[in-house]
Amino acid sequence: MTDPILYLPCFDFLPHRQRPQHLLYQLSLLGFDVVYCNVTQNKERPFIRLNDHFVICQDIQALPQRTYTMWVSHGPYLDELHRFSHSLLVCDLADATVGPFAIFEPWQERKIKEADLVLCASELLFAEASILTDRALLVRNGAETELFKPAADKLGPTLFKEEEAVYLAGSTAPVIGFWGAVAGWLDFELLLYLAQNRPHYLFVFIGAISYPIPDALAAMPNVRWLGDKEYESLPAFARQFDAAIIPFVKNELTEHANPIKMYEYLAAGLPVVSTDLREVLAHGDVVRVAPSGKHAAFAAQLDEALVTDRSSSSVSARQEAAAGHSWAQRARAVAEAIRQRSRIPG
Repeated sequence: MTDPILYLPCFDFLPHRQRPQHLLYQLSLLGFDVVYCNVTQNKERPFIRLNDHFVICQDIQALPQRTYTMWVSHGPYLDELHRFSHSLLVCDLADATVGPFAIFEPWQERKIKEADLVLCASELLFAEASILTDRALLVRNGAETELFKPAADKLGPTLFKEEEAVYLAGSTAPVIGFWGAVAGWLDFELLLYLAQNRPHYLFVFIGAISYPIPDALAAMPNVRWLGDKEYESLPAFARQFDAAIIPFVKNELTEHANPIKMYEYLAAGLPVVSTDLREVLAHGDVVRVAPSGKHAAFAAQLDEALVTDRSSSSVSARQEAAAGHSWAQRARAVAEAIRQRSRIPG
């Protein structure tokens, strides 16, 4: 087996789930030993074990002195690698280093050139990395498909935090849902248009708010901003939704992005409407797409989705599509690549 994977702190393992948490936890289920370092440090409880192969570290000083497989998503940690003995360097490219992530540009080329394995979340990231290395691997995002699958059964067993979800997001009006960061890549003009022109729809947003919401949008009575929720509660909220949206502006950052929420929405069986992002267009058979900037077209697609995309056959088709994009499948591809570069038999 390979040396333990060490992930240096970028964000805490809980309460959110982002790409590193998903991939690394799934690798632990495949038998890889993983040490995930939290940003939040607690010397009184240095280690929290989640399973036989996955440990959260809350005191970096307590890490055993041994050789690791280093996993880097946060570029500046390249400058800290000299502190650790490592046999393999895995660098993960989840986003383009533009816009809010431009501060990480000075490390991007080094991440690609110095790594033994470069994981790329989108086709554009893979194409750009492949210019600098022959060690790039396209590993798109995915979903915890089994977690979200029960959301499609409206009469199924009660889900985690469902009572809260019903209270906060339930409505007899069509509920249009979104989860993820409320950040500058949202098309707030589109959202205001939708709220104003579809007053009989309720728009529900779940996620940390890191960007000022325009006053006119914040004042709309048919829009709810619920803030952060536990990852495990998202299926309960999905059960309240009638459709889900990916209302991103189209720019260099979002064109490089592969939205995790797309796979999660599909795994929950939800009709999905998105702006025409490059990585979304590949799923045009199960996701409705409207041209960026064409607000009326987006609204029309949403109307149509609510009328025609909620049959049991449509729900099944979306869930079947999502089943091919599970984090477990993504992790198996990464595991094979790590074994090959470590000369470890599968």
